[in-house]
Amino acid sequence: MYAALCLTTLLAVVCLSWAATPEYKAKVVTAISACSKEYNAELKDILEIIKQNKLPETKDQKCIIGCFFEKMDYVTDHKVDWEKVKAMNPQKYDTPDLVEKINQVTDTCAKVVTEGSTDICELGVPAIKCLKEEADKVGLPKPEVKFDKH
Repeated sequence: MYAALCLTTLLAVVCLSWAATPEYKAKVVTAISACSKEYNAELKDILEIIKQNKLPETKDQKCIIGCFFEKMDYVTDHKVDWEKVKAMNPQKYDTPDLVEKINQVTDTCAKVVTEGSTDICELGVPAIKCLKEEADKVGLPKPEVKFDKH
């Protein structure tokens, strides 16, 4: 219980600093917090995925990614719903150029990642892999994760 409280408190002070809307950032923190509780995840595992822009390697990390997609409402019928992902894109970046790039990434991944999974721990892995690779190709800036000490 104490560990969950500490994790929630730490997540509450994580400041995801990029040009996303405050509502989107709040939704991300809420999703991460919920997934960390659900999978009893270590903060270091979650932050490693976000901060290092790494692909999930461990079962826990994979479960967190799948859970994150689910909590962000990106999943319909055990598949990533790319239209829902794309609908959130204008909240992720604040310039038309960056929104256009993220839309391009989303469209590409929608064509490549079509399979679903009833195992939440496997659901998000192909999607996050595609999103990372395609974002790198088009030069999308990566979110910076900082701790807000206030």
